[in-house]
Amino acid sequence: MNLRKNEVYNLLNDEEMLNIIFNYREFINVNNVQLIMDFQKFNSKYSKISTRVKAKNSIEDKITRYTKNSEHGYGRIQINKCLNDLFGIRIVMEYEVKFEQILKHIEENYDNLKCRDASNRGYKAINIYFKQDNFSFPWELQIWNKQDEINNIISHEKYKQDYVKWEKENKGGNI
Repeated sequence: MNLRKNEVYNLLNDEEMLNIIFNYREFINVNNVQLIMDFQKFNSKYSKISTRVKAKNSIEDKITRYTKNSEHGYGRIQINKCLNDLFGIRIVMEYEVKFEQILKHIEENYDNLKCRDASNRGYKAINIYFKQDNFSFPWELQIWNKQDEINNIISHEKYKQDYVKWEKENKGGNI
């Protein structure tokens, strides 16, 4: 499935495309155990690394929000822009890194990566997106500074409550 040519709106009426997304999520989940063990080798006194796979209910909520929101053209947005975080890696740096430093490094060394300042309403992060082509989902690397970790976790928990609320309203609380 071409994730650039297909729009989020198409997912509402295409069970096959949804199944591809959920099967990919399961594939990542199965292999995430090995990835976690591999990344643990890189934890150091300078950084802490963790991984996560987006929950199925969070994916469903995100698709629903994109199709009901004028900001996202009521789902008339590329699937790969909506589901850019099915798999995520988070690095919490003990020493401060600035967005400009990371952006400069990415621009000078990796023309195939996208780097953006994801800071918003007290949440502070640098996100880097890895994508092979238009037929593969992007992976997200979040870089946090240690001094922002607690506020970022609080922000994530608050955001998570949106899809928990959506799930209760739309699915009776079933995961």
